Amino acid sequence: MKRIYFISIALFALIVIITMSSFVFTSQQGDIQTTEEGYIIVRTTEIYGMMPSSMITIYEDGTVEKKDLKKLNPKTMEVNLLTIHAKLNELKNKGYKLISTTGGNSDNFISTTYIFSKILN
Repeated sequence: MKRIYFISIALFALIVIITMSSFVFTSQQGDIQTTEEGYIIVRTTEIYGMMPSSMITIYEDGTVEKKDLKKLNPKTMEVNLLTIHAKLNELKNKGYKLISTTGGNSDNFISTTYIFSKILN
């Protein structure tokens, strides 16, 4: 009798588990739209001194684009700013949205990272 009781409880628990898991694993693919998002990272590094300044762009497919910038010079800051401005506007015009910016600087160095995203459906 004890054995039949144990088997009945085990079968009941198994039925409950199977029923509950069917709710969890049921996929309604017709109702769910999948959206894929692409990210682009742009990092500008402006250096005063011997090291070269540059702007590196990494696209969502892993392609890397490098553009040289002028050396950091307080008297001609607008030269690099115009180049950076043009790249940011280019990405905006392609439908990318700026989602994050971070930067840091010292007396001889300015580094800024821009992260853009775009829904790729």
